Amino acid sequence: MNSSLFSHAEQPDPAKEAAAVQDIVLERVVPRELHEAFNGFTEYLHLWWPEQYTEFGEGTHPEFEAASLTETGPDGQTAVWATVTSRVQDAELALDWVAGHSPGTPTEVRVTFTPLSENETRISLTHSGLGQVAEAVETHLGFSAAWPQILDRYARFMGAR
Repeated sequence: MNSSLFSHAEQPDPAKEAAAVQDIVLERVVPRELHEAFNGFTEYLHLWWPEQYTEFGEGTHPEFEAASLTETGPDGQTAVWATVTSRVQDAELALDWVAGHSPGTPTEVRVTFTPLSENETRISLTHSGLGQVAEAVETHLGFSAAWPQILDRYARFMGAR
């Protein structure tokens, strides 16, 4: 460290900033049996996904189709949010996520479903790899604000309070 009174602060190192970006890890519990919780997340996404977290806004229709998570706008335009890399019915969904950042550098979103009782399921979401995208810190901040709201909306849709 330079002790000179007129020294300048060190320039930030983008590699260090990227390494400092942590995974986003969240959990919610819904009052539904495992199969209902999984289907509510995958088959009825268009009924609960918040419009403020879509590309096209009001009237948009997000859905899993084939091996992708897409959004269709009211005018028919389509955006790909993610590619499904693994889908284990009633257990896990893994996605190469590109929405909100460059499609050339996908991040990973993994959602797992764990039965807690006959009528209660824990949903765990992990969003990793954000340190590899351009503007990693800003992208992480954006997803850190969005994912809790998205999962809260899903939990309310499934009957949680």
